[in-house]
Amino acid sequence: MILYIDTTNFQTMRFALIGDKVAEQNFEIAYNKNWTIADHLQKFLQSHKASPSDLTKIIVCAGPGSFNGTRVGVTIAEGLGFASKIPVVAIKQSEVPKDLSKL
Repeated sequence: MILYIDTTNFQTMRFALIGDKVAEQNFEIAYNKNWTIADHLQKFLQSHKASPSDLTKIIVCAGPGSFNGTRVGVTIAEGLGFASKIPVVAIKQSEVPKDLSKL
């Protein structure tokens, strides 16, 4: 299962789990609340009955976008990938397909 993380938007963070199906969720967030991304990611994974051990790859959007949001999203992806020993791939926002199942 692939985890997609996009925190480049100033007011919204986007997570998706891509496997047999695509489960996607957006969270509204204040620009100064980037530190809540890990909590939202944990809630997202729990709501879809997934855990880090279910992941095979993490894809993170690397911008362009909000510097702080991008920095925090990439850091979360790298930390989770390192801890879970799975690859992390950063892609540009222009490379993200509308249909996330094509990632």
